[in-house]
Amino acid sequence: MNLNPQARYLFLFAHFDDDVFVAGTMKLLLQQSAELHCAWLTSGDYFGKGNVREKELDRAMSILGLPESHVHRLGFPDLGLVKEMGDALEEVTELMTRVRPDTVFATAYEGGHPDHDAVNFLACEGSSRAGIQPELYEFPLYNGAGKPYHCHWRINSFATDEPRPCFNRLDNAAIRCKHRIIRTYSSQWMYMVPARLSATKRRLSKIGEPYRPCPRDRDYTIPPHEGRINYERWFNSFMKISFQDFSRAVSDVRAVPREMTPLPTGRIEGRGDSHLK
Repeated sequence: MNLNPQARYLFLFAHFDDDVFVAGTMKLLLQQSAELHCAWLTSGDYFGKGNVREKELDRAMSILGLPESHVHRLGFPDLGLVKEMGDALEEVTELMTRVRPDTVFATAYEGGHPDHDAVNFLACEGSSRAGIQPELYEFPLYNGAGKPYHCHWRINSFATDEPRPCFNRLDNAAIRCKHRIIRTYSSQWMYMVPARLSATKRRLSKIGEPYRPCPRDRDYTIPPHEGRINYERWFNSFMKISFQDFSRAVSDVRAVPREMTPLPTGRIEGRGDSHLK
């Protein structure tokens, strides 16, 4: 993808730390003076570390160089996007109506975490309801489509080869920024260790960060890959969310269209902590 400094970008994340997987790409855009907005949909407080994770996010965005006015925290409960899909869709639609992005990046639909899958759906549905048609891309975090000898884990790589992955190669400044941000999210070390191991300087400079176009006709009632998805395999003892729950939430939201009044189409300003719950 040719990064366009004249375009307006919106990056959508579920949690404080999802940004590490595409931080290098964001740094490249900021180095070119592109207008960049980032939104985190959940509070990150499932295990009672919300304040810690908020401070980590502040430090990470300072390292990245993103203005506070372009940091948007929607504040839905961690692990709550499936249950609150309708309200989340209204918030994302409003945000997109105000920002009017030319390009949107969202966490991949990969069955790794129900909040990640929800963000992908909300990016697609929200842009449609906002009456805009941005270029829509997804980037991988983790999923359960890996080899058995890796305990089925796959990190920073898509669960399927279609659509075909693309890569943004990083320069030294973007690589250093990405690695510093990974270290900043120390409360999430169990995820940051594999994230760092899969993001060596050689790999990032020679291959780059993976991403791909997000199909607008994707059927979110079908699992993202064959076999058992990650959050049913590993995490359901505390998540207690099945793919059927996700599929039902998508169908329920689409069955009841929600109307909203379009907001002014000018650039968003001064809404750094909008919709903090």
